[in-house]
Amino acid sequence: MAAFWLILLLLVACLVMKIAIEIISVYWLTPRRIRLAMEKQGVRGPRPSFLVGNLFHMAALVKETTSSDLVSVHHDIVDRLLPHYVLWSRLY
Repeated sequence: MAAFWLILLLLVACLVMKIAIEIISVYWLTPRRIRLAMEKQGVRGPRPSFLVGNLFHMAALVKETTSSDLVSVHHDIVDRLLPHYVLWSRLY
């Protein structure tokens, strides 16, 4: 019976290790690899924070641009829907 619990404990430990490796890969290693590849190509941008990246800054910019009504109707909506893209294109 002790062997059963030992095997079960080892399986649970392996599962926890696999989940930890996946989380580290998805939330830290992959974004870092993508950022380094883009920097090699000359694409730069603001430093992202851990786990959330630049989501709060992007949300604040979108909220600021969509809070007011449109003055004129035109088909160039990138400034309104993706203000972070326009701002970061100018800065970087």
